[in-house]
Amino acid sequence: MANIELDIWRGEWGLASIDLECLKVLTYMKFIGVPVRVREASNPFFTPKGSLPVMRDGRTVLTNFEEVVEYLKSLHYSTDVHLNQKQAAEASAFTQYLRDKLYPAYQYAWWVDEKNYGDVTRPTYAKALQIPFNFYYPSRYQGAAKEMIDALYGEHSDLKEVEKTIYNEAEKCLKTLSDRLGESEYFFGNRPSSFDATVFAYLAPLVKTPLPNATLSNHVKGIANLSRFVARISQKNFRNVTDEYNRQNKKQSQGTQSEREAQFPNATRNKVLAGLFATLAMTGYAVATGMFQRFSTWSWNNTLLVNRFRIAKKHLEKIRRLRALKPKEENAAS
Repeated sequence: MANIELDIWRGEWGLASIDLECLKVLTYMKFIGVPVRVREASNPFFTPKGSLPVMRDGRTVLTNFEEVVEYLKSLHYSTDVHLNQKQAAEASAFTQYLRDKLYPAYQYAWWVDEKNYGDVTRPTYAKALQIPFNFYYPSRYQGAAKEMIDALYGEHSDLKEVEKTIYNEAEKCLKTLSDRLGESEYFFGNRPSSFDATVFAYLAPLVKTPLPNATLSNHVKGIANLSRFVARISQKNFRNVTDEYNRQNKKQSQGTQSEREAQFPNATRNKVLAGLFATLAMTGYAVATGMFQRFSTWSWNNTLLVNRFRIAKKHLEKIRRLRALKPKEENAAS
């Protein structure tokens, strides 16, 4: 066995990978403890099927969960050796049940629901991809999901009716899973199996992804033993991912609080200064208005006096001219 390499979609929200199929393979490898080099891929273009995950071991290249399980079993790595024949048959039947009832709902929530796709799914996958592939692959995956939903529920013309039917079937499936798990740590005894890896890969993204339309996610979170199941496997097998996510969240939360605290005195100061400025401006305006009014009154009175003086002056000049003309008229008459 050469060094095994596993290419997966990147992680987010405390998930080791944002992708269900990648999470299946990665969780299974964690269960069996096989040495593997995990790489977060940003371009599935050169993969055999244009999708992830891809496992490489020398010349062996595998692209789906079942192939990986069988190949690792041939290398004597397996978590299913403790299952008896009945349990193995039950695990196989449950796996198909999940594929028939939960997988369509998962695909609908992630890819078909336009709000979830626009706000979360597309931006998340686009962030993981290189340009120009970030424009192509999310739309391609959405198209494939829509085709699957149309093939399964094409008789329904109303998308809301399709959504209701899909989620109702998924909720029944989740209840069956919950009943089967009960208070056990894993579905078949005290050790994990490939079926536990499969269930975790379905549930963990629904529990941890902040989907705006969270009908299915909320239903999963409302089932206590399934939520605990996800939390246990996350802590036991992806503790570093979970702890790092929690640290980042705490740091961001503290940063936000610090920013608010730092902004508080400045905001208070700005409010005080604004109030003071407003008061000064209003006072200045009142004073200026009063002064203007007083100045206007003074100017008007002064103008009246000046005009009266001018009129009086004109009268005096007229009287002087008349007095000056009177002697000349008397001399002319004599």
